[in-house]
Amino acid sequence: MEKGGDCSPNVVTYTSVIQSFCKRGQWAEALDILDRMKASGCHANHVTVFTLVDSLCVEGRVEEAYKLIDKFVVEHGVSYGDCCSSLVISLIRIKKVEEATKLFMEMLSGDARPDTLASSLLLKELCMKAQVLDGFYLLEAIENKGCLSAIDSGIYSILLVGLCQRSHLTEATKLAKIMLKKSVSLKPPYKDGAIDILIESGEKDLVNQLTGIRKGL
Repeated sequence: MEKGGDCSPNVVTYTSVIQSFCKRGQWAEALDILDRMKASGCHANHVTVFTLVDSLCVEGRVEEAYKLIDKFVVEHGVSYGDCCSSLVISLIRIKKVEEATKLFMEMLSGDARPDTLASSLLLKELCMKAQVLDGFYLLEAIENKGCLSAIDSGIYSILLVGLCQRSHLTEATKLAKIMLKKSVSLKPPYKDGAIDILIESGEKDLVNQLTGIRKGL
């Protein structure tokens, strides 16, 4: 297909071949296909990036995954944000949450914008680890970056009830106000628990506004 004729491999074909080699642990062959892809004038996309980066991370070759980022950015024109987001997701999948958080914060402090999946997965992982304060401060950093629209709406409810249950009421109130600003409604099964605690803390008006979001849309 690469040597002429009417049919040339596209990004989907190349990515499928790369994935096949990755599954067999044939990294040299997978990277050779990536180079051939560039030579043929076909650029990788975010799926190609995730295929290689995730496969390397699963095999414990995290340093090699980091090194691939520059290659994808320089040689294939994939955005740095997309590449790093793929790496964040892969690090979470192999339970390297601290490293994923560090990389994510580096993205926020620079020009890169994390994607929806990376943002939501990291916040959810912090909540599951009972690191709700870390999750809240991360969400604040994402808001300051202007990326809050990329967060899955259910994550807000998970984080809010976690803050309420651990008596972080100042942060819970701030989060509720962010939810109001973004017109994000409370989701079951977290809704009732968060509402009860906020009412007990004297935030009845805030609760009324939160529960009225969906009705007013």
